Amino acid sequence: MAKIKRKATVPEPKPQQQQADDDSGSDYEVDRHMTLTRAPKTVAEEFPLPKQVRKDVVKRGTAAQDVSEDESSEEEEDDDEDVNLPTLTKAQIAEILQTIKNNKRLVLNVSNVNFSTSKEEIEEHFRKAGRVKGVRIPKKRASGFAFVEMLDAEGFQKAFLLHGSFLDGRQIRVQLSESGKKKSHQKILLLEKKNAEIRKMRKKNRAKPEAKEVTLVPKVQPKVVERDPYLDKKKTKPPTKKEIKAYKKKVSLKAKFRNVAMKGIKV
Repeated sequence: MAKIKRKATVPEPKPQQQQADDDSGSDYEVDRHMTLTRAPKTVAEEFPLPKQVRKDVVKRGTAAQDVSEDESSEEEEDDDEDVNLPTLTKAQIAEILQTIKNNKRLVLNVSNVNFSTSKEEIEEHFRKAGRVKGVRIPKKRASGFAFVEMLDAEGFQKAFLLHGSFLDGRQIRVQLSESGKKKSHQKILLLEKKNAEIRKMRKKNRAKPEAKEVTLVPKVQPKVVERDPYLDKKKTKPPTKKEIKAYKKKVSLKAKFRNVAMKGIKV
């Protein structure tokens, strides 16, 4: 049988543009087949709020931010104004203590205290004002504060001058308080009112010289020098020759009269 020669099929040439595209994308074929991982949806995305509710939330949030900013700025301004104010006069302290039940105990509330500050450090700081009877730091407290009890009214008066002073890197606030561990809501409100009155009185005391005279600087008292009765005696001048002769004559005359009197001769 005669063998039939088959013609070799020649592949058709690709267009130049198509070849160029295949060659250019050959290095990036792996990237085309990669699957992108989607980030998990949040709860807000899965369960979106209605439009009206969303608008109300946004309004409330902006209002709260405005109020908080205004309050913080007002508090900062009040703190700046309260610093370096004169203390209360003795008459004003007496009026305040009359409104307190346990007025024998002079207790102060010290806030914005560092949690690492110890009782000894607080006591040493308040010794600048006067004698400290005791310091109490509550065990369960959300913010840093402590209670300082002064021994006398003079130290209690000067302790208000420590408002705005720095203790352990923090600017503390000194306010009036009452004795007792547990305070009702009404007592707390009354104390806030009294502290607001104290701030007003201290601002008015800028014109009163009685309040301005009270400072934390201790008064320098003159030193009393104790004298030794023997060493500090006045030095007497030595007698002169004339004084010695006159003294000897007196002594000799006295001795003569004494001898005559012993013999029983009357002179």
